[in-house]
Amino acid sequence: MCFIPYPIILAISFLCRMKLLLCINRFRDFKTLFEGIAAHGGQLHSPMPDPASSHFIFSLNYLQHEIDICETGFGLFQTAFKVTKAISQKKYHLALKASFCNAYKAELNIGDIVNVIKDKPGDIGIPDLTLNLTPSERDLNSQYNLTPTLSKGEGGTAFADLYDLGLLNSEDFPHFKGAFINMNNSYMNVLMPFRKVVSVTVNQYANVNTYEAKREKYKADIETGDGLGFVYPCMYDRQPFYQLNAVERNLATGESDFDKAREKLNETLLDILQKL
Repeated sequence: MCFIPYPIILAISFLCRMKLLLCINRFRDFKTLFEGIAAHGGQLHSPMPDPASSHFIFSLNYLQHEIDICETGFGLFQTAFKVTKAISQKKYHLALKASFCNAYKAELNIGDIVNVIKDKPGDIGIPDLTLNLTPSERDLNSQYNLTPTLSKGEGGTAFADLYDLGLLNSEDFPHFKGAFINMNNSYMNVLMPFRKVVSVTVNQYANVNTYEAKREKYKADIETGDGLGFVYPCMYDRQPFYQLNAVERNLATGESDFDKAREKLNETLLDILQKL
């Protein structure tokens, strides 16, 4: 079996009917997008799933494209399962995740759409608590050589992630050049205008007092709660993908406006679909 590089796959997609997987957290946040698709002749292949059911994908035709829309829910575990199931059942020219993020840098404005080119796991590991350690915790601390040279978190504690602990190797597949890097990000003109950023995926969102530790340790611009749940299956299965996020909260400035971010993301997605 030969491997077809991402750029060739994406180029071929423009010569035929594109099969697109669009991953969003919940359908109700994209009402404007769905109304726009319907107004321009979009036709449903299957009805929108009942929230009480186990179904999470519906299909439609829009312009020349066949689009499956996947409601991933929130969090790594839901996203990883549903994305993996979707891309294992059908081959897509492109998988596109559209969601929301918190920004770590003041220059990122509420409503800005950013293109994640590198994603990292941000809070799976062990804190190096320097006070009130039990004997077993001291043994664990010594075993993994947690030291104050690791990045400082809330309360002045150091944090060792899976890489620091030797439980994840940055050279192993599907890492690329030591990270989870999206190598598609130079091949689709319609997505080129969006600022490229480094993201950290977290289970616990940072606040204005704690975000700097992750920003410094991971050289990150933003955080999401589920980015790697999408990126990892796509990279493992060699599924071409993009991850776009609208900034809903800026931890550096304290600004927050979900409605504005949602409106901008809906408008942007409709524009992207029309230009693909």
